[in-house]
Amino acid sequence: MSGEGYLNQANLHTRAKWRSALLTYPGNLKEALKEAQKDPKKTLFGVAQGIPSVFLTKVFASARPDFIWMDVEHGMFDRLTLNDAIQAAQHHSEGETLVIVRVPKEDEIALSTALDAGASGIIIPHCESKEEVEEFMKKMYYPPLGARSFSPWTFTPGVSDLSLYPEDSFNMKTSNNHIAIIPQIESVKGIENVDEIASIPGVSALMFGPGDFMADARVPLALGGPPHPVLASAMESMSKAGKKYDIPLFGGALAPEMIPMMVESGHRGIMVMFDVWSVANLTKSSVQTAKELIGALDKKPNGEAK
Repeated sequence: MSGEGYLNQANLHTRAKWRSALLTYPGNLKEALKEAQKDPKKTLFGVAQGIPSVFLTKVFASARPDFIWMDVEHGMFDRLTLNDAIQAAQHHSEGETLVIVRVPKEDEIALSTALDAGASGIIIPHCESKEEVEEFMKKMYYPPLGARSFSPWTFTPGVSDLSLYPEDSFNMKTSNNHIAIIPQIESVKGIENVDEIASIPGVSALMFGPGDFMADARVPLALGGPPHPVLASAMESMSKAGKKYDIPLFGGALAPEMIPMMVESGHRGIMVMFDVWSVANLTKSSVQTAKELIGALDKKPNGEAK
């Protein structure tokens, strides 16, 4: 026994590359995305969580994906569950898993909860103009970048007011340096303005919303298979804007076979598993397999199974 504290014994714990000083503060998603943009082999792979369960978050985090994407826009997260899930992800992965949260666009409570809990990235849905993204950024960042309010409950004086960084005891500068903003474009107007949105200094990645885009463009909603020409054109516009301004795309792969194509198009943050879909499909396939096995049983002449 060395007699030293746990944090002073590096051999006992993980030194995650992107973690902040404390696991209640955001990891450096901005830099992780920049490195992935330079080298596709550093593309970030993660899981999408729509089920509001801290226990499920712990299971995901134990596998240490690069990130967990928590969807508060459509998932049923309440404020306390979101706070605890974000911090559970970081603690159970020992800082290796970053948390990216999609918040409802006009919900400042969800936004402040995600930020105060230590989310490393915020996805803003339904972005259609440069001006609205710039306005949202003011809510995300502390002065001088924005007007985010400082929470007294994110630290305890003399206990958790620590930082790995000089002259930043409360990690306000660090939060500004680490937290990535990811506008999501999912309308015809948004695609028309994708170039100017991508040009905003400080935007770390772009995300496309194919479902809402297809509805807005009056294109038949379909997942998988060859995309409708209107959808394909929108996806190409996203890719071109990302490459023009040297920022990555963020999105989900419906199947592993999609990943090479997505990386080629500029994706550097890719969700490879969606919790609701995965549980539903596992249930369906398990039950179907069981029925097929029963149906395949040969019968003896007297009706008994062999």
